[in-house]
Amino acid sequence: MSREPGVWFRVFIMKNVTFLDHTADTGILVRADSLEALFSTSAGAMFHIICPRKNHNKTINHSISITAPDIEQLLVDWLSELNFLFQTKQFLLSDIPKIKIDYLSLWAQVSGERVDFGVHDIHVEIKAVTYHKLYVRKINHHWGAQIIFDI
Repeated sequence: MSREPGVWFRVFIMKNVTFLDHTADTGILVRADSLEALFSTSAGAMFHIICPRKNHNKTINHSISITAPDIEQLLVDWLSELNFLFQTKQFLLSDIPKIKIDYLSLWAQVSGERVDFGVHDIHVEIKAVTYHKLYVRKINHHWGAQIIFDI
């Protein structure tokens, strides 16, 4: 029995990610209880689009520190930095053991592994995190975001 791509991942990531498809783009709608969870879940969903494998080893660590003029820019910069690590160092995100967002600054410790083309099935390359239909907002007691990726 074949399953729709991403169904397992939607369940795994707190049932709070919806994947959006478009001819030249792909995107995600994310919902979380905190801003840190929103950013973590968005990163996990982006890497699921790149390489849909449920677990990666935690052999490589990176620290990321970002400041931005607004929350949408902070999310774009965060995901762009992770995509840069994938593009330049072939880093596959596995875990975000620490993430702190204080006003418009983010600090995170991320772990993962280097791409092994004999093991990892890279589905798509994300060229950019776009501003198209981008939003980050608090909705009642939850945070919501929409991010579109240029592929």
